Amino acid sequence: MNTPYFARYRHSEFLQYLVDVLTIADKEDLNALQLQSQRDQLQTLVDQIDDLFNRSQASSITQQLIAIDDRRDRAIVGIRAYIESHQYHFDTTLVNASTALRNDLNRHGNNIPRLSYQEETIVLSKIIEDWTTVTELSNAVTTLNLSSWLTELQEANTIFADTYIDRVAETSANPATTIIGLRVDAIAAYRQLLAHIQAHAILGTNIVYNTLDTQISTLAGQYNQVVENRSNTTPTNTDDNPQA
Repeated sequence: MNTPYFARYRHSEFLQYLVDVLTIADKEDLNALQLQSQRDQLQTLVDQIDDLFNRSQASSITQQLIAIDDRRDRAIVGIRAYIESHQYHFDTTLVNASTALRNDLNRHGNNIPRLSYQEETIVLSKIIEDWTTVTELSNAVTTLNLSSWLTELQEANTIFADTYIDRVAETSANPATTIIGLRVDAIAAYRQLLAHIQAHAILGTNIVYNTLDTQISTLAGQYNQVVENRSNTTPTNTDDNPQA
C-alpha cells in the first residue's frame, strides 16, 4: 500500500490528489458500501481548501512574490555562472577571485533557489553581507566587476522581504482558517475513509473494497513519483509549497 507523501505535496497537488480519491470513490455505491458519511466529510474539507487556494492564488501580493522570487533566483544563478566562467580564465588574479566567491557560495549550498522563501531570504542576506564586509570577498567582487550583479541581488532580496511581510499582514487580516490547518483536518478525514475501506476489505465482505484500496494505493504511488521527479529537477520554493 502506497502512503501519499502529504508533507511534500504542494497545495495544488494535495488538493488534486484528494479530488482524485473522491472521484474514484464516487464511481461506487457508497451508501451500500457504508462509506458515504466518510466521503462527505472529506468532500467538505476539499471544498474549503479549494476555496482558500483559489483566493490565495488570486492575491496580487502572491503574484508579486512569485515574480520577485524569480528575479532574485535569476540573479544568484547568474552570479554563480559568471563566477564559474572565470575559473578557466588565463589571468590567475581573476581565477583566485572567482575561487574565493565560489567557495563562499558553496558554503551556503549548491541549490539556493530550491530553499523555502524564508530560508532563501536569510541565505542571500548573509551572502550580501559577507561580500560587502569581508575584505577578501569584497575585493574579489571588485576584481570580477560583480558590483552591479550584487546590487541587483540585494535590491531583489530586499523587495522580496518587504513584500513577504505585506503578504503576512494580508493573511493575518483574513479569517483564522488556513490551508495548512485544513490540510491537517483533510488528512485525518482521508485516513478515516481509507481505514473504513481497508477494514471492510480485510473482512472480505465485498471485493469492491479491495478494488478501491488498490486504486487509491496506485494513485498515491503516481503522485509520490511526481514529487520525487520534481525534487531532482526543479526548485521548490513556490507559494504553492506547504513547506515554503
